This record gives sequence, structure tokens and C-alpha cells, in this order.
Amino acid sequence: MRTLISLAALAGGIWLITLGYNRQHSLVGKADASLATLGTKVDGEGHIPTHVKYYAAGAILAVGGALGLGLIKK
Repeated sequence: MRTLISLAALAGGIWLITLGYNRQHSLVGKADASLATLGTKVDGEGHIPTHVKYYAAGAILAVGGALGLGLIKK
């Protein structure tokens, strides 16, 4: 059961990273990044584009899945 969950987490992480990459290079992603930069300059608070959130969530899932499968040693 652990192997199945780890494999699903690894696949989900890879899917989220791919989704973030595709969004980053799309028109919507470029507009999101530009507006996040503009928002940071206006109010001084950090604004994170959506594709960066996809990258972060995908990396966490992929590393967790790889640890569960034993691809990465602790």
C-alpha cells in the first residue's frame, strides 16, 4: 500500500511540475507573473504567481514519493 501511495505522489508531483511549466510559458502565466511583480512594487508584500505554487507543491509531492519508493536514501 505504501508503494502505491508513493507512486501516486511521485506521479502527481511530476504532473504538477509539468502543469506549472506549461502555465509559466503561456500568456496567462506571463500576465500572472507581471501582475505579481507589479503588486509587489505597489504594496511591498510578496505576491506569488500560480505557476510557482504548482512548482512548490509538485516538488514536495515528487520528493515525498521518491522517498517512499526508496529512490532517495534518507
